[in-house]
Amino acid sequence: MVQYHHIEKSFFHFSFLRDIKVNGIYYNTFNRYLSLYPFIKKEHYHDFYTVILFTGGNSIIRVNNNSYKVQPQTICLIAPNESHSFEGLEEMEGIIFFFCQDFYVAEFSFIRLLNIFSCTSQIAGNICNPCINLSRSEFRQVHGIIKTIDQEYKNYTSLNNSQIIIRSLLNIMLLRLSEYYGAKSEKPNEGDSVLIHELSRLVDSYFIREHHIGFYTSAFNVSEKQLNDACHRHFNCGLKKILIARLMQEARRLLLSTELSVSEISYKLNFDDNSYFNKVFKKQTGLTPKRFRDIHKKLVP
Repeated sequence: MVQYHHIEKSFFHFSFLRDIKVNGIYYNTFNRYLSLYPFIKKEHYHDFYTVILFTGGNSIIRVNNNSYKVQPQTICLIAPNESHSFEGLEEMEGIIFFFCQDFYVAEFSFIRLLNIFSCTSQIAGNICNPCINLSRSEFRQVHGIIKTIDQEYKNYTSLNNSQIIIRSLLNIMLLRLSEYYGAKSEKPNEGDSVLIHELSRLVDSYFIREHHIGFYTSAFNVSEKQLNDACHRHFNCGLKKILIARLMQEARRLLLSTELSVSEISYKLNFDDNSYFNKVFKKQTGLTPKRFRDIHKKLVP
């Protein structure tokens, strides 16, 4: 007999969406999304971020093998690689967003993004709920931002500023949601907040020049263990993984937005060994830098 945890879940990359209008972000009503992609109802996971705001109906959503009640004014955040399913949600009404890390980090902090979505997973023994019920005033604020995103999404052309405006509105919405989740979810040590804020600034400023953790521990005058413990409490991963993820995001940007060779990009990102850069990139994306460029550059407007 096949055990449940041995059943293979489907994995989806952002490119599976056939009706993307703005590169890097997807927006639709929940019902229309399920009708376009009915196979997505079964348990699956993917490599992008999800925000769902429910506006009607009552049901159950499963995330990471846990069940959560959803109703009008429930909002759900689902991070990359978190398994979830939409079976039984056909009668629910709402709005769904998908966005890629690269879309957000083009202008805003990667560590901030990790921190906002940290509420969706079990960290340091604290159970954090990916779904919360908004108050009437909170719902009005979030729904107002979403309606403005909807207008910009529909009006998007390659000649206007809608993509930049959508990214800014998404950031505002996520900052609001981080406040709501912080107030309603059990969060890890809040005494780390200043350190995490400064770490975000340092990583965004020095991630290319400083690949080694020692630079960051010296900046804060803490041990490597102390800094990694703080990262695990907030992000469920160590600082090295955060630095690599940020470097690979910049590598993907350079591959798609410049004509620099792979070796030139490796040098620009301060990798001593071009073969090591290729190895790290393939481990992170499943593709060599050249193959990634060949596949994805044609998708960029």
